[in-house]
Amino acid sequence: MSNDGFVPDYSRQTRLAAVGPEGQARLAASRVLVIGAGGLGCPVLAYLAGAGVGHIGIVDSDVLEASNLHRQTLYDAADIGQSKVLLAARRIRALNPSVDVACIDHALTAEEIVPLFASYDLILECTDDMRSRYLCSDAAVVTGKPVIFASVYQYEGQLHVYRPDQATPCMRCLWPQEPDPAQLGSCEISGVLGPAPGVLGTLQANEALKLLLDLPGKLANDLVLVDLTDLEMRRIRTRRAEHDCHAESELGLSARRSNEALERDFPSLQAAVLAGYQLVDLRERDEIEADPLQTQALWIPSGEVLDHAASFANSHWLLICARGARSRYAAERLREQGYTNVYSLRGGWTGMHMDAAATTP
Repeated sequence: MSNDGFVPDYSRQTRLAAVGPEGQARLAASRVLVIGAGGLGCPVLAYLAGAGVGHIGIVDSDVLEASNLHRQTLYDAADIGQSKVLLAARRIRALNPSVDVACIDHALTAEEIVPLFASYDLILECTDDMRSRYLCSDAAVVTGKPVIFASVYQYEGQLHVYRPDQATPCMRCLWPQEPDPAQLGSCEISGVLGPAPGVLGTLQANEALKLLLDLPGKLANDLVLVDLTDLEMRRIRTRRAEHDCHAESELGLSARRSNEALERDFPSLQAAVLAGYQLVDLRERDEIEADPLQTQALWIPSGEVLDHAASFANSHWLLICARGARSRYAAERLREQGYTNVYSLRGGWTGMHMDAAATTP
């Protein structure tokens, strides 16, 4: 059935005294950027589009995998292997054709993120990548844009809103040192119960609408912890650290820009070997057994890389993990110790699989 001539019906929403026609017009004029179209991003995108947010930007570099479907509810089995950002945009347009959608199908760089943030009213960080969260926090501080963060681990999650107008704490206030991704886990490594990101993403969407509509009860100086095993929700009072957030964020963005050159793209691992790189597999033993590289590589678990720093004195080394987060972090730490011949495989071994699948006719 064609949706030509479809007129959105927001009557159930505009009946709310705090919304009304004026609030609906405010939503229609809003520009919201959603970074990540996965388990958190799916409910965020659906609820914002359904509410009538006028312009939604979507950032995601992944293609859909079968393992995503138990929690990423915008997609179905026929979509496997396709670009998530394009799939999400198609579903949003089908849900509400009045919404203008912009797609960015690559991970944001420190070079482009500040001007991009400056063109939006609100940002929602919906990835499971700690690097992305710090990058978004730094860009938000510099541009003065609010960001709603959420993260999920197995059966629980966290919600945190950075609001520059309220002098709330940024990521570097709460966690001054960016942690090693190997110590944090991810949905791929640690597992996740499907509804967990759905609940946290729904909370993100709720906070976004409260901000856009200037509703009462907006989250500011609290970190919200949600535990779905016992349905407990706790709020922890937070405060800004005694540092210059703007200066710290500028330094963070500058360091990102200098480190972005350490990532390398190759069509295959064989191509990397032919280019003169020695391969290092940073994954855990069970990851390797489940999905071997099928190419000879030195094995050093990511948590032990710095203990073997002297091994990287000669040759050119390409560090490999599942998605590129652990290898990038390890390469950054090794660069700090003077090993400038160490690089990270962009997107990791899984990303190389997905790129190959996307280009196979």
